[in-house]
Amino acid sequence: EDLKGKRILIPRALKAREILPEKLKEMGAEVNVVPAYRTLMAEEAEVERVRAEFSEGRVEMVTFTSSSTVRNFVEMLGEDFIGQEMKGVAVASIGPVTSATARELGLEPHVEAEVSTIPGLARAIVDFYRFSPAVDWRNPAPWVENR
Repeated sequence: EDLKGKRILIPRALKAREILPEKLKEMGAEVNVVPAYRTLMAEEAEVERVRAEFSEGRVEMVTFTSSSTVRNFVEMLGEDFIGQEMKGVAVASIGPVTSATARELGLEPHVEAEVSTIPGLARAIVDFYRFSPAVDWRNPAPWVENR
């Protein structure tokens, strides 16, 4: 449909893909993109708390809802830590773009939402646990690594 003369405001993250604004402009809309929020890195105390959660085996799954969450997670904990501590931890992604970023950074998604929404991701996680064999999550590494 022709959007000539329509004025559309897109409040979003400071760092975001340009697909939607570009497509709307191609269709004739006047698009105004306004950064509504920006992602900040965690304080060192929070980083240490997260590291302890992994080191003590209290994390079964990590979810990612955007490529920036993957990048910040890896930057926050460090590639070496991720390589060692993510063994046996399932990775869930909101969709193919986020999954591709995870793979680029050394994380293989075990769960990917069919519909790239929070409800879609929640459904994929429920299905993952519902349809997966019984797993001892204190030692899931062989099962997770073979998926």
